[in-house]
Amino acid sequence: MTSGISIDQITGNVGAIVSGLDLRQAIQPDAVDYLANALAKHGVLFFRNQELDLGQFWAFTKHFGTPLSAEVSGTAQDTADMVGTADMAPVRHTTAVWHADTTSLARPPWATILRAVQPTPFGGDTCWSSMYAAWDSLTEPMRQMLDGLTAVHSIRPTYDRMLHYAQFFQPDYEKLHRTEQVHPVVLAHPVTGRKAIYVSESFTTRIVELSPRESDAVLAMLFRHIERPEFCVRWKWSANDLAFWDNRCVQHYAVPDYDSPRIMQRIVLQG
Repeated sequence: MTSGISIDQITGNVGAIVSGLDLRQAIQPDAVDYLANALAKHGVLFFRNQELDLGQFWAFTKHFGTPLSAEVSGTAQDTADMVGTADMAPVRHTTAVWHADTTSLARPPWATILRAVQPTPFGGDTCWSSMYAAWDSLTEPMRQMLDGLTAVHSIRPTYDRMLHYAQFFQPDYEKLHRTEQVHPVVLAHPVTGRKAIYVSESFTTRIVELSPRESDAVLAMLFRHIERPEFCVRWKWSANDLAFWDNRCVQHYAVPDYDSPRIMQRIVLQG
């Protein structure tokens, strides 16, 4: 515990609830360090009952890095008033696949902070899976094979899931970014030093060093492997909940089992 803050782990591998902290208030440097280390350890932190205006939300995220209103078009000059308050229902199937956020970028956001303004009365949960645990549970021969490989991450599968909304998103994306980037299959987390799987069904299309048939088989195995329930936490949103996750060591899945408004605010930290 630091400065009255408590952090309680909620599953064996991922997720913790932070209490004793009002995010409307200034946070002391020792508390920022405590939270940053907890985030790197647990992958996702949950804060309940945080009734914030956009300025307060933005100020909280600035303690941990450079906030962006959106990873595709945002810059270091973004401000709080650029943060959207959006209904996720129309595009709910776009994020109904395991992923770390927008790894099709050359510099994906290292963290994402999501706040519930108006959650659904039922459904609309979000799941997170620990890529530390997914890596650790692989056999040693598999780890030896994967470590050092690279993979292509593409925005094109996202276009397909967006359906007709892609016609609005695609031109803006391709004005600013290439459609594909290459990243390591396995990351070493810069804070913990732990290794984590860094391929996802949402963005990863092939492993560079393998033949197409080998790549398809290995990726299919990894995509199913990371879904194992023992790696996961599932969060039922309440109004003013805030989730803060590290895209370098978790993936998430937004469950699309709703059709009522699901209004959220989202900020990412520049990678």
